[in-house]
Amino acid sequence: MKNKIYLSLLVSVMLINSINASDDLTDVIVTAKTQRTALDTAGSFSVITAEDIKKTGASSVQEILEGVVGLNMGMNDASINGRQNISIRGTDSKDTLILVDGERISGSDAQIGHSDFQYNWIPINAISKIEVIRGPMSAIYGSSAIGGVINIITKKPVEKIQGDIAVEGGDASRDGGKNIDFSVSAGGKITDSFSIIGYASSKIVEPEDADDTTEVEGKKIQNLMLKAWYDIDATQKITAFAILGNEKRKTDVHAELYEIKKAHYSLGYQKDFNDISLNVKYYNNTSDTHTDQFEYTHKMRDDTLNAELNIASFDNNFIVFGGEYRKEKYRKKYDDAADDTSKGFEDSINYASVYLQDEIEIGSSTILTIGARYDKHERFGGELSPKANLVYKLSDNGRLKAGYGHGFSAPTVTQTSDKYGVAIPVKFYSAGPPFYGMPKIFHRFHGNDNLKPEKSDTFEIGYDYEKDQMTFVATYFHTELTDLIDTLYTGDTMAGPMTYREYLYSNVGKARIDGLELEFTQNNISEIVDVSLNYTYLNTENKDTKKELHNRPAHTANLKLSVDLPWEIGSNFRVNYVGNQKVADGDTLDAYTTFGLQFSKEFVQDLTLSTGAENLSDVKHIGDGDNRYYIRGRYMYARLNYSF
Repeated sequence: MKNKIYLSLLVSVMLINSINASDDLTDVIVTAKTQRTALDTAGSFSVITAEDIKKTGASSVQEILEGVVGLNMGMNDASINGRQNISIRGTDSKDTLILVDGERISGSDAQIGHSDFQYNWIPINAISKIEVIRGPMSAIYGSSAIGGVINIITKKPVEKIQGDIAVEGGDASRDGGKNIDFSVSAGGKITDSFSIIGYASSKIVEPEDADDTTEVEGKKIQNLMLKAWYDIDATQKITAFAILGNEKRKTDVHAELYEIKKAHYSLGYQKDFNDISLNVKYYNNTSDTHTDQFEYTHKMRDDTLNAELNIASFDNNFIVFGGEYRKEKYRKKYDDAADDTSKGFEDSINYASVYLQDEIEIGSSTILTIGARYDKHERFGGELSPKANLVYKLSDNGRLKAGYGHGFSAPTVTQTSDKYGVAIPVKFYSAGPPFYGMPKIFHRFHGNDNLKPEKSDTFEIGYDYEKDQMTFVATYFHTELTDLIDTLYTGDTMAGPMTYREYLYSNVGKARIDGLELEFTQNNISEIVDVSLNYTYLNTENKDTKKELHNRPAHTANLKLSVDLPWEIGSNFRVNYVGNQKVADGDTLDAYTTFGLQFSKEFVQDLTLSTGAENLSDVKHIGDGDNRYYIRGRYMYARLNYSF
């Protein structure tokens, strides 16, 4: 009842204040669903363009996002073989929502232990830009957006048929082995009404022959993407979008550890009226992750239907109103079970949501953005996620920004199902017969139909300054996390010579995160130099243990320097610093610094050669023993790109 009252009040405020947001502007943060320029957009965000990506040796989304303020590309308590997870503002990686063109991608890290499989969906050459919004975005996007949103925006066809071909070869020190990357794209306007563009890429990271397992796992990644537009008339169009991917992971040259098959299909319709646009889309994504080691497949599927109205009919308002239905499915299918569903696990969850946002211009100096989303979950009930942001114009170049946002992350299908249970052996008999070698102690985990979502409340205040080629941004934020999901020990069960220690997924944790983000950029110094510097400080606390949260470095800093050298050679130098961080057993992982360098030259028209190195200092790993986390060694590469 309280949630309905809040939502009614919010709608009333929006209608009372109906007063046209915005000029016809193109420099906008589309993920924020705004029509304002970046300087006047509420909240904290970063944008990485296709040109920025070209200046690095990045071959994955994680590597592209290294160096973004407020983000940590690193480990979690389950990281293995150099896998990286993305954390925004000290929240868990599962609290970072990944979108492709605004469409949700199934996160694997919350459902599949040790995984980072949700990042390699898109061919790198298909990326137009990546928008990162830091801070809760559940008021628009719902679950899993406690930390923020990463929206990978793909390229669109242009008037003429065009494309490019790129090939990259490299070598990583130690047993990172050889790297080969090939990509091709082509497309454009076929007729006055129909446009299509396609991208294909293949990447191989082949570990060197080794007697033992490799430090950083080998990968074979193949992706295909197609986008099509059909203009029915000047006011309406149909869009279609498909991604197909296959990825194989292994930790030595002989054995395959995982095979991941992915697919994403989308169909959309857009209708533009005078001051109103209607967008309707259905999309589906599946991810089948098979493990040879354990002989089963994680089968994940999401189906989403979304309808949204963008309304600019009032003098100083831009209103977004939408509704969404989503069905999330998960199945653990054992290889020897055939179609027998009694072995393994299968369940699904339905969501129904409605959201509303109003961007209100108040006078000549103030922009107020208010909004909320209500999610109806078939297990835990409803969750209301409100937000309120203020932008105040101090001068032509300076803005004071403040905001509040509520976020939530729904429990996974397995966590929130009483039908789920899995037993993991942790201790074995070491004495003689009859039990020698048999499991002695198991940890058995049980789902819980009564589980509630994890929740967050974040407050932030910041100052943005932008003049000519210089920008400066300073932001302080405070986040309170409640109902964190963990396993609660409930007792032992004896079964012959075996003991089962029973654990139930429960809402047991609370945490606090305070942080400071500083950014400075100065471009076109003496017409040849661009410099960018950022720093992030985190102060975290587990309120139950009174200790800092695991795997959250207190200090991170990043420097990027681009210089136009003689003979039209471009250069890019980067420094990434990650400070000390605690791990689960109380040990401290030492700080480390990596360096990157690239040179590029267009030798003839449309033919560019780039060469460079990542991790020049050849940092091998941080930590020791069970807390050792491997980093890809020094990587030397050359890339040839031809555009047509």
